[in-house]
Amino acid sequence: MKTVNDLFILEGMKDCKVLAGHRGLTRNVQSVNISDTPDVIDFLNKNDLLLTTAYAFKDDTQKLLDLIQQMHDLNCSGIVIKVYRFLKELPNEVKLLADDLAFPIIDLPTENTLGDVSRHILNYLNDHEAEQLYYAIHVQREFSNMMIRGYSLPSLVEQLGHFLSRPTILLNHRGELIAHSYDFRKDSMQLVEKEIIQHTKDDLARARKGVTFNLPSDELQSVTTFPVQTKRQYPSMLVIIDSATMPYPSSQMAIEQAGNVISFTMIKEQSIEENSRLLKNNFFADLIEKRIVSEEEITSRASYYGLEKNMESICIVCNVDTEDEKYETLRLHEKKVGELHNSIYDQLEDEIIDGEMQATLFTKEKYFVMMLQFTNYTEEEMKKVTAFIEKAQRNIQEDFSVSFGVSNLIHTLTDIPVAYQEAVEAITNGYELKMKGFINFYKTREIKELLNTIPRKDIKSLYENTLKSLAYPETKEELELVKTIEVYLDCQCEISETSRKLFIHRNTVKYRIQKTEEMLHCSFRDPADSLKVRVALMIGTILKEEEEA
Repeated sequence: MKTVNDLFILEGMKDCKVLAGHRGLTRNVQSVNISDTPDVIDFLNKNDLLLTTAYAFKDDTQKLLDLIQQMHDLNCSGIVIKVYRFLKELPNEVKLLADDLAFPIIDLPTENTLGDVSRHILNYLNDHEAEQLYYAIHVQREFSNMMIRGYSLPSLVEQLGHFLSRPTILLNHRGELIAHSYDFRKDSMQLVEKEIIQHTKDDLARARKGVTFNLPSDELQSVTTFPVQTKRQYPSMLVIIDSATMPYPSSQMAIEQAGNVISFTMIKEQSIEENSRLLKNNFFADLIEKRIVSEEEITSRASYYGLEKNMESICIVCNVDTEDEKYETLRLHEKKVGELHNSIYDQLEDEIIDGEMQATLFTKEKYFVMMLQFTNYTEEEMKKVTAFIEKAQRNIQEDFSVSFGVSNLIHTLTDIPVAYQEAVEAITNGYELKMKGFINFYKTREIKELLNTIPRKDIKSLYENTLKSLAYPETKEELELVKTIEVYLDCQCEISETSRKLFIHRNTVKYRIQKTEEMLHCSFRDPADSLKVRVALMIGTILKEEEEA
């Protein structure tokens, strides 16, 4: 059975003041009666609480004293009076009697109606769900007003802890602390907070969905997480200690309503972040397209976005593989593509934090761009970067594959455009080879790659003019001469090594080299002639591969 003291959590009773009989607040309450008649005692029962304006007793204190004594003898719960309405103040003799009998007399503010207070109390006594719903709506209204007035997330969480009478924490989607209620400022609760955060991070997937667990330091202490949806792919979390035994009329409905307001506040803050992200991306575009040329301006603006001067940097670009069939289907829904890109951006941010990388994330057209910085880019750091990219790729790739292009090292911020172009070229080369879900590091183009970019008629002309009759060998002798110069040049013009690899006498090698030099009008000892012949032989390989294909 509920006591008088339990009623003070209810709407209408929260602002009431106990004027006398404080010791009687433990009296049980079973029902409520509203009356202003002098003979109200005839209609009261044991454990009844009387709500009145005391109009019948405004000019007769003795009658009020008699009523209190009679209610005490009947074992009633107490009286709730609108004192200021007619009595203006409670007579001292009434206070003395009430204190002596431990019979509670409670002052109800004038603006509160007896009917509303009666309804709240009866619903509470009957443990009615309507009261919980009413309270949840009240919480939602209060929190909405706070949001409109610009309350911060810490203030909202503080208020929620107060409303629920429970320690409350707000964690982001990674399980990191955003705000907590006043309870966690106490020394005794700081260890509890650390345990909660660690447990949440250890089982993040379940915590995001909502889960109840017990603390390692106190197995009787239950902790419950409630998801808070935002614009991110994964929800943030409200964490409440001992939510199962919240004082009535607090309920999970009240938590959900407050959580919705906190959700809207977080979405508002994320929109502000998106605007900042747009400004950051505009800076990067200006830098890449060389609309900023002053080194001083580049250094200043880059520093604002976390890029430090006098550090070594690499550029990594990430892209969704657009040849993926699922992505092609998704492209029909522009909104979903936008959601996917926002999700990948958030996940890359998470990976940067989890990988403890010093990095700044941008977007440029279809690419996600990460500028990673190092004090000293050692081989160990290269391995760390590779592991970082591989982990990010595994975590991002679900329904869609993503690929990465990585630039060479740069030493100044003014070289960022070069690094970006290298990273883009690295990822483009992978797509040209029909790859997907790859990680490609930029390397300076080899001669063979460069030759492939030259029109075929031009390289064919160079090939024929350099090798002359050996360009298209027909006889056995011509084939032997071509093979000999290939091996000879590969052996850095060493006769003995060439003879060993061809299994022929060194004099035979000398003879063939001399004859070839006469035919081609060149000297293999001349670096220019040697390079020209090497390139021609490489062209021959390319033409042969194309012919066979």
